[in-house]
Amino acid sequence: MAMKNSWRKIDIAVKKELTENAGLNNFLSPFFDSEVDRKKFIKRCLVKLKTRRMLLRTQWYAEIADGLNVVRSSRPALQIIFLMSLAEGVARLRTGVLDDDSVGSRKMIHNFFEFATTEDKKLLAQKFQRALISVKHHKLRFSSAVNILYNIRNKAVHGDDFYSFSLLDEQRKKEYINEGYTHYGVMTTGLLGKKKKRRVSLDISLTYIELRNIIVRTALENMHGLFNDKSIKF
Repeated sequence: MAMKNSWRKIDIAVKKELTENAGLNNFLSPFFDSEVDRKKFIKRCLVKLKTRRMLLRTQWYAEIADGLNVVRSSRPALQIIFLMSLAEGVARLRTGVLDDDSVGSRKMIHNFFEFATTEDKKLLAQKFQRALISVKHHKLRFSSAVNILYNIRNKAVHGDDFYSFSLLDEQRKKEYINEGYTHYGVMTTGLLGKKKKRRVSLDISLTYIELRNIIVRTALENMHGLFNDKSIKF
């Protein structure tokens, strides 16, 4: 009984520290309207070990991705490695197949993005388009954009190609807006298709921060998905 009480005290202390943790609160701040809502969300995540791990993995992997620009600038494929790992890890934790290798990475990443909001799906589709073809074929399906990101991750993680894909530079976007441009982007390439992949030209008006925030918001929606599961008590 004494040992059980000791572990309970440790658990309470850890939860209190995480609820007040400056790093975690700063990370989540842009995604909540108020401090009250943010801390309520953190406390709810900490009730279950699964959602606690999902929350912390989201923070850690997103911050690692952010830091890679310092290690190697203008190489978003390296950052996408960790953003896609974030997506896969959160989905595996949510579905309970963390150690099940029979469930492929692509499937888990698509499972993760099922929780993306309608607004984020539209944002990714609008800013992630094909180029150098007839206008009516410019738009990509949301699932195709996810497949391209997944293929970028695979090529980068295996060392085959971490340099050919680009996202729109944040500063350049500000300059375009200040100069009055209504359409702006960067020309780059990506692999489209599952089994038979083909390289396609892309017109990307998405910045790293925009992509990163879409993925973080979707991770938070994955956690909300568990909150709404009536079979799990929070």
